[in-house]
This record gives sequence, structure tokens and C-alpha cells, in this order.
Amino acid sequence: MTDMPIPRRLHVGSVPPGVALSMLWLLAAVLTIVLAPFLPIPAPDKLDLLARLNPPVGLGGVPVHPLGTDDLGRDILARLIAAMRTSLLLAFFATILSAVLGTLLGILAAHFGGWVDQAVVGAVDAQASVPFVIVSLTLTAFFGNHLMLFLFILSLFGWERFARLSRAMTLVARGRGYVLAMSTLGFSWPRIYLRHVLPNIASSLLVTATINFPEVILLETSLSFLGLGIQPPMSSLGSMVGLGRNYLTTAWWIAAMPAAAIFLSTLAVSLIGDWARARISRS
Repeated sequence: MTDMPIPRRLHVGSVPPGVALSMLWLLAAVLTIVLAPFLPIPAPDKLDLLARLNPPVGLGGVPVHPLGTDDLGRDILARLIAAMRTSLLLAFFATILSAVLGTLLGILAAHFGGWVDQAVVGAVDAQASVPFVIVSLTLTAFFGNHLMLFLFILSLFGWERFARLSRAMTLVARGRGYVLAMSTLGFSWPRIYLRHVLPNIASSLLVTATINFPEVILLETSLSFLGLGIQPPMSSLGSMVGLGRNYLTTAWWIAAMPAAAIFLSTLAVSLIGDWARARISRS
């Protein structure tokens, strides 16, 4: 019971090569993370001081450590998979929480108006005007960097995007005939929003999530690089790069491998998000 146009069906041939490669990279990353316990690789925290700072295969390394080892002889490939699992899961859950928070506040602002709308809009403007890295550094410096607190800090990033979008689209939806008719017939507003308004704005929220996701990865890696994010014995892509910066001239692969994973993952999600946004704008 909606009057939004139905998006055109997706054809495989319409996917650009860059987007297809991005999808393959993300699929390969997810499968590798899921199947990591069954792969013939050492444990990510296994020490082998006799094999410390071994280069990757092709540069004098051995096949048992295809991407080399770090300063404690730990396998870079195993640590890279574990770090990607941590970084991607943190970014995923932080984006979900940010989307839920922002969408809820945006809908509440559009529904109630008045001082509620003014408060939400004011919070959105305040969030957008302050670099979030400064906020993150302040919170982690004062309250520590426990995992759940770190996830909470990451989830505060980007919520204003979802709030601004959901507020604007909810105001538009409330002016449509079917919403007014359902309200007149006695349907509750929660039912109207959940069953008819949210499905119409879900595609735009999903595109916004693909924009937020890589930025959360970069924020997490930046904080972990500075030592304010994920702490040992856990590892993330940022903490691996932070460790490798001390060996850039002697063992560059320690930092280069996680840096390449950060670059490819954020680029892949960004390309998919740009492609999805272009398709939705044409529909």
C-alpha cells in the first residue's frame, strides 16, 4: 500500500567490473574469516622466535608463512584474518547501531515536531560540526578502551546522517495520501511507520550505511593505530599497522599487509555504495 516506484530488477550484466570485483573481494574476505579455523595456517597468537621477521613467499620466505612473520614469529596471514574479523565485525555492528539510533531519532523528530524536532536537529548540527576523531580521543582517554565502550563510541559515528535522512523522508511520507488515510482509519503510528514508511526509505538508509561502514573501519583503525582502540591479546587492522610502523625499513610487510586490507575493504564498500546510490537515484 505504497506509492513509491518499484526499483528495476538487477541484472548481472549491469554490474560494472569494478563493483563486481569489489563484491568478490568482500565475499572472499567473509568466506576466509568464516573458514579460518579449518585453514592449514598457524594460530594467530602462536610464537616462533626462530622464524621472526621472515619475509613473504617470493621474497625469500617459506610456504608455511606465505605473508611472512612479525617480530615475535607470529604468522602474518593468520593475524591478518583475525584482525579483519575484528575490524569488520566492529564496523558492522557499529553501523547497525548507528543506523537504528539515527533512524529512530529522525522518525521521532518528524512525528512529534516542536521541541523534539528542534532538539534532534540541534544534536545533528552539533555532531556534524565537531570532528568525531576528537570526540573519540576524548572519550577513550577519559573512560578507557574496553571493547564494549569502544563499540559504543564507534556506533555514535555517523548517526546524524541516518537521522537527517529518516527525518526528511518521514516528513515527505507523512504528506502522502496513503499515510493520512491510514491514520484516519485508526491505524497506529508505530504500525504505519514500521510497515509502510520504513520499507520505502530502507533502500536510502542502506546506501547511507554503505557510506558509513568504510568510514567506521577507518576510524577504528586510526584509534587502534594510536593505541586507543583494540588492545592485546586481540588485534585489529589498525593495531597491526601500528605494530608494523616500527619495522617499515626492515620488515615492511608487517604494516603493508593490513594496510592493503584496509584499502581494499574500504574501497570495495565505497564502490558498491556509490553504484547502489546511482541505481536508486535513477529508479
